[in-house]
Amino acid sequence: MNYFLSTICLFFIFSDTCSQSLESKLLGKWKLTRDEGFAFFINAPESQNQPTDQQEAFFELMERFHDQSFKNFFSLDSMTSTVLDGKNILQEKSIWNVREADSVITWTSQFQPKVLQAKIIKLTENELILTYLLQD
Repeated sequence: MNYFLSTICLFFIFSDTCSQSLESKLLGKWKLTRDEGFAFFINAPESQNQPTDQQEAFFELMERFHDQSFKNFFSLDSMTSTVLDGKNILQEKSIWNVREADSVITWTSQFQPKVLQAKIIKLTENELILTYLLQD
């Protein structure tokens, strides 16, 4: 009898975990460890041709930015993102949603008024990997 009850309990726990919505799985504060925009910029010819002292200053700023860079999905429709305003690192609040069909997160940036999208490549309990989608 105990085995049967244990099995039933495990079934309900497992099915509840599996049925959790993508939005619910995103809730929380995620540390950004890689930035596609930064990688693109440092490899661009304009960046490569800058004087060494300007490159070093930029790399120092980007290191500080990455140390403080998060996405925080703090409710089912509100989030904060880390943005860079000149040399100031800010947290910007946005409204967000996710399309379950293709795992694309959409939010509107108030800092640079535009709609941004990122596709979820991987989402586990400890890791969120996004790739940004280009907007026309």
